[in-house]
Amino acid sequence: MRRSVAAVVVALSTALTVTSVASSGSSAATGAPSTALAGQSAARAEARSALHSAQHVLSSSTTARPTDPTMALLHLRLTMDHLSGSERRQAAAILARPTNHPDFFGQTYTVKAKKKCRGHICIHWVPTTADAPPNRHWVAKMLKMMNQVWNYEVKKLGYRPPLPDGHRGGSAKFDVYLKELFHQGLYGLTTAERPTSYNSSLYSGYLLLDNDFARSQYGAKPLQVARVTAAHEFFHAIQFAYDVREDSWLMEATSTWMEDQFDDSSNDNRQYLPYGQLADAAQPLDTFEAAGSAQYGNWAYFEHLSHRFGRGIVRRIWHSAGAFAGGGDRYSAHALRSVLSRHGGFDHDFARYSAGNLTPGHSYPEGGHYPRPAYLAQWQLSKAVPSVGPGSFPVAHLASQSIQVIPGPDFTRRAWRLRLHVDGPGKRKDPVAYVVVHTKRHAWINKQVHLNRHGDGRLAVPFSSRRVDYVTLTVANASTTFRRCGHGAYSCSGKPRFPDPVYTVQVNVFKR
Repeated sequence: MRRSVAAVVVALSTALTVTSVASSGSSAATGAPSTALAGQSAARAEARSALHSAQHVLSSSTTARPTDPTMALLHLRLTMDHLSGSERRQAAAILARPTNHPDFFGQTYTVKAKKKCRGHICIHWVPTTADAPPNRHWVAKMLKMMNQVWNYEVKKLGYRPPLPDGHRGGSAKFDVYLKELFHQGLYGLTTAERPTSYNSSLYSGYLLLDNDFARSQYGAKPLQVARVTAAHEFFHAIQFAYDVREDSWLMEATSTWMEDQFDDSSNDNRQYLPYGQLADAAQPLDTFEAAGSAQYGNWAYFEHLSHRFGRGIVRRIWHSAGAFAGGGDRYSAHALRSVLSRHGGFDHDFARYSAGNLTPGHSYPEGGHYPRPAYLAQWQLSKAVPSVGPGSFPVAHLASQSIQVIPGPDFTRRAWRLRLHVDGPGKRKDPVAYVVVHTKRHAWINKQVHLNRHGDGRLAVPFSSRRVDYVTLTVANASTTFRRCGHGAYSCSGKPRFPDPVYTVQVNVFKR
């Protein structure tokens, strides 16, 4: 069973694609419906499918769940205005706060709730039933912890605070509800509740945390699990003040990154690294999987950025993506490109990041514990086999492939060099290539291969077996151009304009 650490966000979940119901009858006999009527029919069909999906995942066991329940709820919240009558009441009950009634799927408290407020936070809990925390001391701990999270993310790191909810929890403070969540396979949830009166992309929200994070359930110290969960979920509430319609992969990857920023001792987010690019470089960075964990595993990309440029760069990315006045209102990939234009360019940095993932122990402060992606090919050259290639392979957008070239024992003289020839797609498709020479003294040589406007480039590097352990060549597709936004599964909920361009690589040894 995979226990999700995710948020119920009001943003379009492209992973939950719903097929519109076609109008029945002969268009020749009755005439084609108007565009407006067809649109209303499709929206209603989508909302009903979202309702049925939410009902199914909330009534299923966690081990048989067909998709991430948080994304099912997200899609329901986004589309529920197109429901009518009893269906809309069912949707509202599913999305209700624990203090609201009724709730058809066990989300509501069944006894009167208590509340304790201090600083920026109000904690809500019940004294009895399965939702009750272990004692009042735990409630006080959660209240103190949530104020620490607020102070860290808002005051220290400088993010916009969550938007006020209009006293819907009884005060203007941010509301946190303690509730038994483990039986649903969850740590916590953050629900985007209502939009502001002046901007439909900015929402207030509230947070649910498990009532006790019992060691017998979560397998770690309760307070430690609570801290990383609170850091993750509260960052979703912050994101709602930037743009609730931002790409879901960016929301989840940066929230998972925030866990490690707030509590570096836990390392709970390492469990997701095997699902991201550190283990699978061929998978696009902006992948969102409704029933998977790629978006959580790709927190490592933001660890890379913050290690190189300082953790404030993640805030600048969210500012570039923000839909508020003064924000850039860019979708995720364009926000990355805009911010990194002031740091040597996105293409160069993405290539460096992709190449660095081959040796995480060298590239990340705690990378000795991280997985690494496999090489597409490993070639050993010798005097008998002085060249290999050309070999051709496609590279998905915002992904990479790497080869390793090893000098044979007969290349002992310093004069031996390795020439790498890359023939990639044209410049407008943003191809990039990066070479790392891994020397025996660990004085590694890093070089980007200059590709001309046709995507063609060559580079020669040292290749003496006395000095060099091996050479890696990483080719990456750094394109952030998409088409048909709202009709795909990546950034801008779109489809990559250049999804799988082909790269051709050839290597040979020569004497200088």
